[in-house]
Amino acid sequence: MKLKILTKISLITNQKYLDNLISHLFLIGITSFEEKESSVELYVKPEEVSGIIKSVSDNFSGKTLDILVEEIENRNWNEEWQKSIEPIFIDNKLIIYPTWKKEEVRKYKGYIKIQIDPKMAFGTGHNETTQLVLKQMSKYLTRKDKFLFDFGCGTGVLAIAGIKMGIQKAVADDIDEDSIDNAIENFKLNKVYGKIKLYQNSISDIKEKNFDVICANIISSVIKENLDLIYLKLKPDGKLFLSGVLREEEKTLKYHLKKKGFNVMEVLRKSEWIGIYARKD
Repeated sequence: MKLKILTKISLITNQKYLDNLISHLFLIGITSFEEKESSVELYVKPEEVSGIIKSVSDNFSGKTLDILVEEIENRNWNEEWQKSIEPIFIDNKLIIYPTWKKEEVRKYKGYIKIQIDPKMAFGTGHNETTQLVLKQMSKYLTRKDKFLFDFGCGTGVLAIAGIKMGIQKAVADDIDEDSIDNAIENFKLNKVYGKIKLYQNSISDIKEKNFDVICANIISSVIKENLDLIYLKLKPDGKLFLSGVLREEEKTLKYHLKKKGFNVMEVLRKSEWIGIYARKD
């Protein structure tokens, strides 16, 4: 049943703290919001409000932060969010666009086109972390790469991109029910549904292995906790693409990757985030 009411949270701070605020929102899984000059506006389910406010307040202890909360009709959020969505271009190779921009992107020839319609609380490829993974995938995937695992898939955009870049079959998983529903919709929208097996569970429950490629756009703590499983599921010399990692966490994650048997081949940086391309020894 579609929610009739959403809660709008306005987080107002000094400009110098804005990057920290946005980074924290990504870390707690919030990727859909509108950034203003010195504030961030997000739209959430009423039952999520208290947890978000507590997390942000705890993180901003001792810093300037004002919080405004108001209820709005869900349709208002959808309309405003849709107005803000524009196609995203990745290295003159990929375009991520919503349905209503289909005619606009038709003129771009030779691009891999991925159609993702915005949904409440789901990323659409506009966040830096998704762009970092897509940039490295488009650069390093080859015809030899046939089997891909999208760990913590969200919208499924990375699995979709993999298939459209030549991957023959993929596995994707997420623990969130809404993410699973959204991924199914996007797989069908992009005509790749039959090539991607989707699970609602954790990586430890995934039976498939011998992946040529594993990609994960999730927070670094989850990556570190599951590096043993990632290593076991990846073929020798297999490719690993990671993001959701803050710049300040780069050294620590690189240490853990090396310790587990990965060679870091490239690190890309965008805003507060990094993307890592690594190979299994």
